[in-house]
This record gives sequence, C-alpha cells and structure tokens, in this order.
Amino acid sequence: MKIEQMVASQLDYFSEQISKSILLLPFYSTHTLARQVFNKKTRENSGIAYVIYRGKTPYMFLTVEEGVVTNVLIRESLKISWTAIFLMIEKLFKQSFQPTITFDFSQSLTLHLQEVFLKQGYMVHEGRISTKDLSYNTALVLGGGGARGAYQIGVWQALEELGISLKIITGTSVGALNGALILQDDFEAAKNMWEKIDTQKILSFPVTAASADTLSGMVSQIGSFTVNAIQSNGVSTLPLRKLINDTFSQEKMRQVTSDFYLVTTELPNLQEKDIHFNTCKSDRWQSWLLASASFFPAMAATQIDGKYYVDGGYRNNIPVDIALKNGATECIVVDVKGPGITKPIKISATATMLNLQTSWSMGAVLLFDGARSTQNIKLGYLETMKVIGRKYLGHWYTFDETLKNVEKFQQDFFVYIKNAYQINLCDSTEQQNKICKKLRKVYKDRVYTENIGLVLVELLAKSQEISASKLYKIEELVEILQKSGQMKVDLVETIGMISIQEWLKKYYEDYFLLSDKQQLSLMNNLLDADEKEKPQRLAFLLDKLPTQTLQILMKEFILQGVDE
Repeated sequence: MKIEQMVASQLDYFSEQISKSILLLPFYSTHTLARQVFNKKTRENSGIAYVIYRGKTPYMFLTVEEGVVTNVLIRESLKISWTAIFLMIEKLFKQSFQPTITFDFSQSLTLHLQEVFLKQGYMVHEGRISTKDLSYNTALVLGGGGARGAYQIGVWQALEELGISLKIITGTSVGALNGALILQDDFEAAKNMWEKIDTQKILSFPVTAASADTLSGMVSQIGSFTVNAIQSNGVSTLPLRKLINDTFSQEKMRQVTSDFYLVTTELPNLQEKDIHFNTCKSDRWQSWLLASASFFPAMAATQIDGKYYVDGGYRNNIPVDIALKNGATECIVVDVKGPGITKPIKISATATMLNLQTSWSMGAVLLFDGARSTQNIKLGYLETMKVIGRKYLGHWYTFDETLKNVEKFQQDFFVYIKNAYQINLCDSTEQQNKICKKLRKVYKDRVYTENIGLVLVELLAKSQEISASKLYKIEELVEILQKSGQMKVDLVETIGMISIQEWLKKYYEDYFLLSDKQQLSLMNNLLDADEKEKPQRLAFLLDKLPTQTLQILMKEFILQGVDE
C-alpha cells in the first residue's frame, strides 16, 4: 500500500481511473459531481488530494481538508471491503499523527451506512458527521551507524516539536545510546554532547599529527586506528565507557515511562541478545549500552557476567521486529546507513511504517567530529519535518514554500528560455513528462510538472556543495547560487569532517571527465563557443540530454534572468 499526494499535472495520467471511480459515501448527490469536484480541487494544488495504491494499481482517490475527509472515490471494478477502505484512510491520517478522523457529508447517512461507521469504531453525530479518535502506540526504531547517529538527535527534536509521544524505543549500537539519551528527556544536553564530541572521547588510539580535514590526513588517522585495532584485538572503549557513565543518570533512568529495548550480539556464536532496559539490573545499564555499541573487531568486546558481547548490528541493525513484537502500531524507523544486518520482517496490514533515511552522505562511521554532528542534527530535524510534519517541500534541500510559489518561479524560468531561445516547455505536456522521467533518475524522488524548477535548483545547489542543513526560501538558495560562481566552497568548512568515500567522490566530480559536474562544464563551454548556433544546439541537447541542458539553462536564468 502506498499513499501519494496528488498534483494537478497528474490528472491527465489518472483521468481514466478517476472516470471509472464511484462514490460509496454520500459526499455529493451523484458520482459525476463527486468526480468533477475532485478534479477541480486537485487542480488548485492546495495539497488536499491523495491517491492510494494497492501494489502498483491506484484504487482510491480522496480529499482531506483541514483534517476532514470530504470526498472518497473507489475504482468501480475493484472489490474491496469496508474494513480495507477505512484502514487505508486511517493510515493516511496516522502518517501525520492526526488525533481524529472526521467525515462530513452533504446529507444524512442511511441507517445501513451509520451501522458501517459504528462497526469501524466511529461515532455518528447529527446523522451526517462521523468521527473516530485515533489511538497510537508509537515506537521509535534507531539503527546503528556510529558517528552518523547525530542525525537521530535531530529526528527526536522534530518529534518533540510535533508533539509525538513515544511509547517504545528500540536501538542498536549508536541507536541504543541515543535511545537512552531520549529516555532521559533532556534534548539540550544530548545536542550539546554530540556537538562537542570527537573521536578521542569515544575511542582510545594514537592520533597522528596529520589533520583529518584533508584526504591524506583522513587516511593517516584511519591507518593509525586500524593498526591499533589489530595490535590490541580491538581499540579500547574506555573513553566511551566514561562518556556513558558521565552522561546517563541512574536516577533519571528509573523514572522512564517508555519501554526501551537494545540489541547486542553474544560471542562466540554471534547470537542476538535483546535487552529490556526497564527490567534489567540497574548496575548493568551502562555495560549493556557499551556492549551494543562495541563494533568488534574495530572496537574491543564488552564483558558482562563472564560473557563477551559486541555490536548488535551483527544480527539486527534496525530492530523493527522488536518494536512490533512488543505492541507497536506505528514505527518511526531511523536508518543512518551503518554497517550491519537488516533482518527481513513481515509488516502487518494494520501497522504504519514511517522510514527516515537521508539521501545525503553523513560522514565516517568511526571518526567523530562535533562540526559534522551539528550538521547531521539539523539535517535529521529538517527531513523529519518534511516526512512527518509535512511542513516543507524539497528532497535534497528543505524549502519553506508553497507549491504555488514554486510554480511561479518555474513559470518565470519557462518564459525566460522561451524568449531567449524559443524553447517552449509551457504548453508541451509530452515534453514535460519526458523531462520529469529523466529528472527522477538523478533527483531520486518525485518529479512532476509543477516542481521541475525546484528540482533543477536543488541539483545545481548539490553540485555546488551548498549545505542542506538549513531551511530555505527558494529566492535564498537562488541568491546563494548567484554568488557561488564567484567563490570557492570549502566542503570541510561547510559541513565538518568528511569521510574517505566523500573525499573520493569529491575528486571524481571535480576532475573526472565523465562526472556530472565536468559534463555540465563541457556542455556549457560548447554552447558558449558560438552564440549564433546556441539556440539550435540547445534544442538538440534538450532532446538528447534534457537533465544536463535544463541545469545549464537554469544556471543561466539564475545568473541573468531572475532580476530581469
């Protein structure tokens, strides 16, 4: 099952399915009127229209206005039970943690329909309004990932701001440590710890003189870490134990009301060991936290009661199954892309799953840096507000914008390229669909006619290594892009310590001829070589390489056209 917010440009694509959909509930007097009103409201692009899929098949269209269901259309050819219909609508509301579902009808419900609503747990008021108070048993599932775990603190900040109550927390490795921080309910203390963290506060190994702010320095630090791990059968975790002892208060942990489960792995048979934190001996709390985060053989194993335990990621890096087994009805799953095994699990139809995993790289796993942690906390906060809070737009970046404002910016861009090069994208639905399909491959998220301009701005900002840990207005990011051509962006200064993989990717983009960045530069030089031939060359390139060509045109528009 998939739920997707609809935009006006999708109406053509879904026109046949909508035309064959029927009204099962008396929102309007006729099926035809219900379809007409649905189409009209979808065209307004006010974010109230949704399509629900079963597999890849769209089978329900509905509108929700300020928490009230105002229209539901079901594909006539599909046989579906009342229970399934109400379950899908409930999932839509639960994805944004709405307290109540309300149906408001234009006429009184028949006695039969009133009985249907009552059987589904609704109250019926005045014969035409039905409401159901939603109950939640929400779990926060925190995966392992070492230094990348700062992202999870940003997620927690957003959940607190949204007023989402957590009944269950499960965590592996750094997810276990963050779970314990959340239990203590002191966000500022947790944030302060992550922002001041460095590797020496976690692990004990000889640090080289070389700075980790360069590729050679990073390689040197990794080399020193590896040699020490081999010689010592795992780097000493005494600094991490001290941090745990200093950070976690037994008094606060005794007062927790949420259930907390952590995962560790028992040696030598690599058997998963799940610990219910609330019922284990209090003098073992710190040891179990350390055990869950002991990434052997890089880090030394932890001894508890004569047995040795290591990182829980060896058996269960994202413990969704533990949350569901203990009664969770909603799971907010935060995957920070750490090494480990993700267990395959079967999700029941009634469970609501909300997955948070950034598309951005978040740095090294075992090298900690306060500046990078600060960026990852901000990223976790913003992306949670997009996915669960539904407050903002964007994929790579986060925008405090309405779709209508984005469309206005895009329309100005379309007018610019039409006047400058006779390229008309405003009226060609076929060409717009082709462009959307190509852009999706590089954007890695939904692209539709209304957000093409936003997508191009994001891709340009990404290629210029502009920070994603800030909330933008579209004109703010455009202004930064205008200036980025005249200044050199220092990635380390912008986001903090970067990993070897990030260094290698940066070198690839900056110097390899076939990288996206170099291709854009070569195409731009080719187009600027002959101004007279530029319109014809652009038309050809737009047909063959629409993604790169539109980025070039958007960059030109930003540098020249926005102010005109």
